[in-house]
Amino acid sequence: MPFDRRFIVGGLLAAAFAVMLWAFMRYQASPPQLETRTFELQFMEPHEARDLIRPYVWDDRAGAAGTMSSADNTISVRETPDNLDRIAAVLEKFDRPRPTVRLHFQLIEADGAARGDPAIADVEAELRRLFRYEGYRLVNEAVVGGMEGSHIEQIVGADTPDETWVILATIGSVRVIDDSGWVQMEVGVRNPRRGAFMTRVNARIGQTMVVGNAELMTGGGTLILTVRPEIAAN
Repeated sequence: MPFDRRFIVGGLLAAAFAVMLWAFMRYQASPPQLETRTFELQFMEPHEARDLIRPYVWDDRAGAAGTMSSADNTISVRETPDNLDRIAAVLEKFDRPRPTVRLHFQLIEADGAARGDPAIADVEAELRRLFRYEGYRLVNEAVVGGMEGSHIEQIVGADTPDETWVILATIGSVRVIDDSGWVQMEVGVRNPRRGAFMTRVNARIGQTMVVGNAELMTGGGTLILTVRPEIAAN
């Protein structure tokens, strides 16, 4: 019987392929090596950090589930080295001082005696687009500051009860990207004798926003509230 070298070569190739397939399957079946790293938080609360890095912790990985735990101002994560590096980069980006927001409020009377007021020239065109009153004048203004979660009450106006106003603001989330961003807040104005109004707004940083109006003025006039949020330098 003649010697068939093609048969031998084919057998060797088949055996080599089987070994490679076995090694590949064994590599795929073996769980990744995990490491534990503890991150110290400077400004974020632990629950905020957990929510932020949760996508990088694979707690459903078969045979090598990722875990995380927190205590005081630290958070410990057991994950693959590459995921731990990603978590470190995310925390470095977001674990920063909370921005201080400065809110510039204006109380404006609509249908007042003056048909135009230079003090509100930058918003009068917008007021006339939104409303149809004869005139507008600045009643009072105030500048207040706070951070996320701050509640602010600022008294403005004359000493008489009818002309004394309380500006109210609760600052929600603040999102800053370079020199721009948004501030979520609940703002309003109150007078013990005339009533109050409150509203929730998303205001762009650096732009004046008309947030509400109510018939709180004497003689049938309407009170309009505007706000311009700015980021204060830390």
